[in-house]
Amino acid sequence: MPWPSKSPDLNPIENLWGILARKVYTNGKQYSNTMELKNGIKEAWSQIESETLHKLIYSMPKRIFEIIKNKGGSTKY
Repeated sequence: MPWPSKSPDLNPIENLWGILARKVYTNGKQYSNTMELKNGIKEAWSQIESETLHKLIYSMPKRIFEIIKNKGGSTKY
């Protein structure tokens, strides 16, 4: 399906990156080196529930509907 390149409205991975980043940097957490950051990312990833992933996947029909309704304009996603 054609849509504007780099459109976050139709890309649920953008939402997942946001969820992951908030977990990685909870309470302003900072990392001293790349190994700590990698471990922080792995830990944060393990905390994301499969239900969250399913919700993102199942949001696609709504995302598509919103884009069509808004004639290609931005959406709440």
